[in-house]
Amino acid sequence: MAKFDTLISGGSVVDGTGSAPRTADVAISDGKIAAIGSNLGAAKQTVDAAGLVVTPGWVDIHTHYDAQATWDPELAQSSWHGVTSAVAGNCGVGFAPAKPERHQWLINLMEGVEDIPGVSLQAGMEWKWESFPEYMDALDTLPRTLDIGTQMTHGALRAYVMGQRGADNEAATDDDLGQMAALIEEGMAAGALGFTSSRTSIHIDVDGVPVPGTFANEKELVALAKAVKRSGHGLMEMVLAGVGGEDCDGLEREMQLMRNVAEQSACRLMYLQVQHNSDAEQWRRQMRVCEEAAAAGHEIVPQVAGRPISLLFSMAGEHPWRFMPSFAEIADLPPAERVRKMADPAVRAKLLSEEDPNDTGFSMFYKSPELWEMTYPGGNPINYTPDPSTSIALTAKREGRSPAEVAYDLLLENNGDSILLYIATGYANHNSDAVHEMLTHPLSVFGLSDAGAHCRFICDGGVHTYMLTQWVRDLPADDPHHLPLELMVRKMTGDNAKLYGLNDRGILTPGLRADINLIDMANLGALMPKMTYDLPAAQPRLLGGATGYVGTYVKGELVQSNGELTGARPGRVIRGR
Repeated sequence: MAKFDTLISGGSVVDGTGSAPRTADVAISDGKIAAIGSNLGAAKQTVDAAGLVVTPGWVDIHTHYDAQATWDPELAQSSWHGVTSAVAGNCGVGFAPAKPERHQWLINLMEGVEDIPGVSLQAGMEWKWESFPEYMDALDTLPRTLDIGTQMTHGALRAYVMGQRGADNEAATDDDLGQMAALIEEGMAAGALGFTSSRTSIHIDVDGVPVPGTFANEKELVALAKAVKRSGHGLMEMVLAGVGGEDCDGLEREMQLMRNVAEQSACRLMYLQVQHNSDAEQWRRQMRVCEEAAAAGHEIVPQVAGRPISLLFSMAGEHPWRFMPSFAEIADLPPAERVRKMADPAVRAKLLSEEDPNDTGFSMFYKSPELWEMTYPGGNPINYTPDPSTSIALTAKREGRSPAEVAYDLLLENNGDSILLYIATGYANHNSDAVHEMLTHPLSVFGLSDAGAHCRFICDGGVHTYMLTQWVRDLPADDPHHLPLELMVRKMTGDNAKLYGLNDRGILTPGLRADINLIDMANLGALMPKMTYDLPAAQPRLLGGATGYVGTYVKGELVQSNGELTGARPGRVIRGR
């Protein structure tokens, strides 16, 4: 008689604790890991994992599936790349609580900050909620491939309590703070994993208005952090002013502000940590603040990326001419026709002669003096740490042309399907030393995939695959940048689960959930991103699949096999505590 439901036999088990790989069998029963070892007994089905790496499923702590999770049960590309648990509600933007008259406003906010097409949000969401607990219940009605958890957001909360005053970033009154704190406690009790806020000028709505909470004072932040702390679980995430190098002095003040909030609230805080090009060493000073806070008994957690944060320019998606006045005349054409128009010499000349009239949001990147120095041919697969000699600036110099001309013509190649890589942060001095140091810092956590967001110009939902290829497999063990497999797996599983108190997952050990990846390391890789038009209202997003994931299990059920989803829907909504 079968003792187990499934037996994964003879794989190299990397359990998510940081322990070295070991050859063992993993037995699954009732959605949980029943045993790990050898000679465990019979099972209803046995999977031969010889030559494969067996890991926990990835826990992605930084996604923007807030809307998509209400209509999409699969959440590709996360499900293609081994993610079994995802956390939404990041960067201070979300959809609950939400009064009916604020629906379009929240859509405009999300579209502006995270570049998710507003028409898709309008077409896809049914708004079966007003309160945050009702939003959690609405998410819980959809069977899904992987688990999804979410956080409360400052933008939605401020607008709900303060109305237009909150949207306009007016100072909160004591009554406002009391109402917001009470709603946070209500949401946390219903299962929110935390509360998030954004303070960077980069985050603006479709009309260029800063996110509510951008200018929140210390009193407000402390009051909201105390509410999170009173809930008994979770954390408060902040995107700091200056995060992209737009205000270096401001970023120094923000770190001190965060230290003050941590001291007064005793709440665990997390912030997004990158190396920016304006001051390539500022990240070290930020890390020192975290170290000093830790020594004093406070938790300030840097959430770091696994590769330079880059924009993928393409004629079908994002490119430096998207905000030019004459581009508006062709912006709504079908993609193929738009590319043909852009190839017309007259249109080309006009676009190349114009200037972007905007000076906020992502337009600021296009006006950066480092734009063409930090833009490169994408390659296939995309090379996120390119040779500096291949930059558009140096190519243009060699060819005696302007960088804009070179970039424009490269993007027209392959019928407009070519990709250029603009490295926004994390590659100062043309090396990834800083990214490596931040990844290996004992206080840092791995995140910033932004899965579900920036649909037309970022495709980082599969960054977990990159972590195991770029940092682990493709570097010799004696390379100073090489990361041990067990360290990288721990960063993507056990550490992230522990961060949010998800103590039922993230580690392969008896009694915990059977969220598991079976990986063929030799064949592991990310496929070239392609523009697809499968969002509601036929809107575009970049998607890239993976090779090498022989199997992905969620709660003991096979949801993905060799790049194909099985149709199984064991996923559910993660609720805090």
